Amino acid sequence: MEREAVRRLPGLLADLFDEPHIDTSCRVERADSGADLIIEAGGRRWFVQLKSSSSPGIVAAAAEQLQAQADPDVRGVLVVPFMTSAGARTADERRINWIDLSGNAHLRDDLLHIWVQGRPNAFPRPGRPASAFAPKSSRVARTLLLDPTRWWRQKDLSDSTDLDPGRVSRIIKRLAEGQLLERDGSLLRPRDPDLLLDAWAEEYRFDRHDIQTGHLTGTGLQLAQDVHDRLERAGVDHALTGLPAAYALDGFARFRLISVYVAGDPRDAADALELRRNDRGANVQLIGPDDRGVFDGSGNVDGLPCVAPVQVYLDLLHLPERAAEAAQELRAGNSLWRRSV
Repeated sequence: MEREAVRRLPGLLADLFDEPHIDTSCRVERADSGADLIIEAGGRRWFVQLKSSSSPGIVAAAAEQLQAQADPDVRGVLVVPFMTSAGARTADERRINWIDLSGNAHLRDDLLHIWVQGRPNAFPRPGRPASAFAPKSSRVARTLLLDPTRWWRQKDLSDSTDLDPGRVSRIIKRLAEGQLLERDGSLLRPRDPDLLLDAWAEEYRFDRHDIQTGHLTGTGLQLAQDVHDRLERAGVDHALTGLPAAYALDGFARFRLISVYVAGDPRDAADALELRRNDRGANVQLIGPDDRGVFDGSGNVDGLPCVAPVQVYLDLLHLPERAAEAAQELRAGNSLWRRSV
């Protein structure tokens, strides 16, 4: 990582500062002050932290290191191979500068504001890397977020998630590498529940579920109640998500689309509902989950079964109407995945 940064940074800085001779005036050197590198560019000295990932947890930890740097004449900057949207959001929330080696950047001080985005990842990994947030693996993150104040033993997580101990150990290792966990001996819990949720949201794929759409007569809350009643009579286990769940949990906005997870084949649930199947004008979305873990933490809210707020939030990020706005409202007003420090 350091060799790649030293090789690429002069050219990137020349581009960012629009200084054609920066390749000679820029000096990249090893530091003895706690930084990985010291850079001189654009008439400034930059205190650099190099990180191999832009996981929200890693970005947050880098922010603590950069903010501890006390020299007022040196600006802190995080350098990563590629900055993801979740990492950039974490960096911006903590007001730290960053550059990625793919050419994107957000740098600012009193007399400077450089913001470059949209350049593709120059360091894609071949194949699909193992993830702590794959459908079945995400049971661990969900369990941690359902009770973020609790200190967990790995065995208890294995029992709670119905995952074998070896798999839980590998998932915990990946979460720890992303600096998303804190430990007390053999116990662990989220280092910051919001960072864990951001890291999960970055990788969450709603389209992995088996989704069947169609139309039923009715609108809004009345239709959500009707769908619930019909599925209950048919003996289909189910739980609302998306805008109906956001309304039940948070009272957010009227809605048209009823999104509901169903156990088993969603086509069978569609038959039980006598759903008129089509995409155009659809107002019901039956979701066969990619893993049964989506039902963990489900509960009854004002007579309607809803998945846990964490799952509702993840799904809202991928749904139409005012779902994105509902996600932010739910997150701002819901403390179920937070803890008091």
